[in-house]
Amino acid sequence: MFRINLLPKEVLERRRYEGWYRWVGIGAIVAIAIMLLIYAGLLIEAKSQNDQLQAILESASSQRVLAEQLAIFQNKEAELQARQSIAQTALAGRVNVGQVAEDVSLVLPDEVWLDLLTINQTTGIVMTAQTPRNSGESDDVAYKSVAKTLVRLNELPELYDVWLTTAVNDQWGAWAPTTTNDGSNIPVNVVTFGATTKVVIPPAASTPAAAAPASPSTPAAAAQGAVNAANSAGSQ
Repeated sequence: MFRINLLPKEVLERRRYEGWYRWVGIGAIVAIAIMLLIYAGLLIEAKSQNDQLQAILESASSQRVLAEQLAIFQNKEAELQARQSIAQTALAGRVNVGQVAEDVSLVLPDEVWLDLLTINQTTGIVMTAQTPRNSGESDDVAYKSVAKTLVRLNELPELYDVWLTTAVNDQWGAWAPTTTNDGSNIPVNVVTFGATTKVVIPPAASTPAAAAPASPSTPAAAAQGAVNAANSAGSQ
């Protein structure tokens, strides 16, 4: 049995493609839907990025305002550092008199006390001190405390050129362990001695550190010189 189609060729071609129209339409609808979803996603992402950008801009603006408020403290800190630098430069070449006085007081023998201590950066130290002297003991024994004081002063790094200026047998009535019947103090036999020394001046900040002048005498020589001066003073 044979089937014969008597329709014209144009009609047959048109009916052959009529079945594809539905699928093409469905595909177009799906493609449009996908593009709409992508567009919506891009819009949402753009809005999120824009919100983040706005938040960053607002944070930057608030930080800028805070920085402007704190700028005065930064300027004050810079002024303080400048003043501190000026003060350090001014004090760089000056002697710390308080530290020198403390060091001198720490090295004095226990039996020696000071009557006078003058510290000058230019002229050095002038001191007058006293130490007890038992009656009947020889000068070389009584003057050991004097020699010990000079040796210890000579060992201080901030002092040099230590010399004994005077050393005499004396009496000191400002204090006494015993009193007379009428309540008056009994004078105490002491050795009154004076000494001078130079002070090492620290280098200025703008100049290289200069070496401290060397002491002209060793501790042993200073001690021997003190004893010799004491002996000559005692013989007088």
